[in-house]
Amino acid sequence: DDTTGWRAVETHLHAVASYADGCGAVYAEEEAMQLEGRDGDGEEGGGGGALLSALEHCCVVHVNRHVRAAGIAVLDRMVQSASRGAGGRSILLDANGELRGTVMAVLKETLADNWSQVRMAASVLCRTFLVSLTAAAAAAAKEGGSGGEAVEEDPLVPLLPVLLPRMCLNRFYLAQGVKLYSHDTWRIVFPPGGKRSGLEAVADCAGAVCRYYVKMCDADNHVVREAACQAVAELASKIGSHPLHSASLSNFVPLLLQALLTCFHDESWPVRDEACLACGTFCVAYPEECRPELDVLFGRWTEQLTDQIWSVREDAAVALGDAVVAYGAEMHERVLGVLRDAIPGARRQAPMSREEYKRRQNDIEAHSDGQLYSCGSLAPKLKKGSAIGRDAPGKGRIGCGNCEVDRPRQEWERTDGSVYLLREVVARCCAGEVRDAELTDEVLLPLMTDLEDSCRLRHYPQSDDLRATLWRQLPAIARSLGRARFKRRYLQLFLDTLMTNLDGRNANGASQLSVHAAGQCAEELANLVGAGIFRG
Repeated sequence: DDTTGWRAVETHLHAVASYADGCGAVYAEEEAMQLEGRDGDGEEGGGGGALLSALEHCCVVHVNRHVRAAGIAVLDRMVQSASRGAGGRSILLDANGELRGTVMAVLKETLADNWSQVRMAASVLCRTFLVSLTAAAAAAAKEGGSGGEAVEEDPLVPLLPVLLPRMCLNRFYLAQGVKLYSHDTWRIVFPPGGKRSGLEAVADCAGAVCRYYVKMCDADNHVVREAACQAVAELASKIGSHPLHSASLSNFVPLLLQALLTCFHDESWPVRDEACLACGTFCVAYPEECRPELDVLFGRWTEQLTDQIWSVREDAAVALGDAVVAYGAEMHERVLGVLRDAIPGARRQAPMSREEYKRRQNDIEAHSDGQLYSCGSLAPKLKKGSAIGRDAPGKGRIGCGNCEVDRPRQEWERTDGSVYLLREVVARCCAGEVRDAELTDEVLLPLMTDLEDSCRLRHYPQSDDLRATLWRQLPAIARSLGRARFKRRYLQLFLDTLMTNLDGRNANGASQLSVHAAGQCAEELANLVGAGIFRG
């Protein structure tokens, strides 16, 4: 069969790894010349070079993930063995050495492998390599240099443009093992109080990091695209807000924004979600650099505000809140216009009874002959299709959070998104974060009244979902407004609808989730305004 040869290769690779590990420092010292491609007489032998070449092929080119992971394990043991003796340390410190070159070539590819198993093995090798290299440089410096030669102060500096972008992105990778291990590696390589902070290293390698992130935003793997959007957002929040390093990223903002705008068209909703948040973060950190794309971004955000996924709607509201903070009064007025248009959306929702809704949900014909998904792989096989449009950016991205079949957006979802947006606007304005804009009662009271009127409607089956959203967000709005202001002008608006929802499922047919959300809301509001006042 076609797997027997792979099993044999994998087994032999594990045997080589165990041999190198068992020999320890002796392996590196006795095989140093072979690793550098010379025989025992100093002539060109090529034995070690052939081994490294074969390992690089197994790690990078071989089609089987188990073989790739096993090849990486062999290199990991080789690096460990080399770090245990003076002869091996000289191999690690040789910038032109074959072992170091092979490890770098392997890490460059396998830290971005589509298989989490291979990416995890590469993460282990990366930590071993960096820690061993640092220790070898320290030992050589303590001994006055190997063979009288000067030792570079920080041997990691020439490696960071290649390794740093991949290390950064893997801290956001979906697989928890890779993510947590990469976080630990980051703390080990850049310890608190060390000579070089991780933030400084990223700022120095900003060009390499940004170019790699842009490339990963267009990767075939939807998990990688999602991680790339999160990593881009981290750049804006940490580098962009730093007084010393923010300038190092400013030239790359247009490039990063274009990559994020492409991800707005992704069929995987987690990718769209992260791209939406990242754009808002960039507007706060680099408002002037983002201004040329502001109209496009505003259109994307308002589109996401009506998405079928509730968390996408919420994060679109957060991004719009960031934009209000970044651009002040001009964006504040545009967002108020969005609220006035979106809040009455539930009134335009087509009537439907719960019985009719259940019949549609349980219709066998509607759920037959559809796309099958694998829970193990989180998605159908990735392919480049054209579900969005033949020429649309990001077309054909298939991911775990979405599929090629899409349902129309509902009018009530516009109102649902407006609840999150109202929460963000109230929070930002009341905290004094918005320049030259004030949210007065003359502006807010009509919006809150309109929202309550829309949320009390019951002519469609998802009305309980909308009310549950309102009850979850109303306490946050109340806290932002303050106890006195909310109690005086807004509490009475929602009490009737809240109490009706609290009557229970038997009285008004409310869903259990909305009843629970109403109970939590009542408890939080009572704690805010006072239990006696709330009961009165």
